[in-house]
Amino acid sequence: MPIERSAAIALAGYLFATAFVAVPIQPSAAKDKMSGPETWGAMFTHQVERCWRKPARVGSDAENIKAEFMIDLTREGKLEGQPVVLPGNGPATSDYARAYQASALRAITECQPYHLPAEYYDQWKKFQPVFTERPFAPTPAAAPAGEPADKLSNTRALSICKGC
Repeated sequence: MPIERSAAIALAGYLFATAFVAVPIQPSAAKDKMSGPETWGAMFTHQVERCWRKPARVGSDAENIKAEFMIDLTREGKLEGQPVVLPGNGPATSDYARAYQASALRAITECQPYHLPAEYYDQWKKFQPVFTERPFAPTPAAAPAGEPADKLSNTRALSICKGC
């Protein structure tokens, strides 16, 4: 009898396991609705943000800074050549703008290789990441009650990808 019982348990386990293997896994509805740039753009942004060491903001020249690049990536997510600095909002004229642009360039270079979905390679093999920094009005939750929001605090909107 013990042999029959263990054989029955093994058979039940086998049938249970094969039932799960036969059930197709459906992709989530959220994934179906996301387009390529929404997927890989967020991934690129997250990876660059981990490496980006922004310079400290100083004075009014820290407002509306923009650093735009053209980058080419290999299928392995490595830079194919040096990123090209694009004119964006004009040349970096202040010390802060030059430091900001240099920090963005360092982040792009140091964060490689990028781990991006291969199925969107035609979209991300050549694109223009844009690093922007614009102060935004703090929400009531951003500053403690009764204290004014510091104009130069780290309350900035950050966008790394143009068109993604």
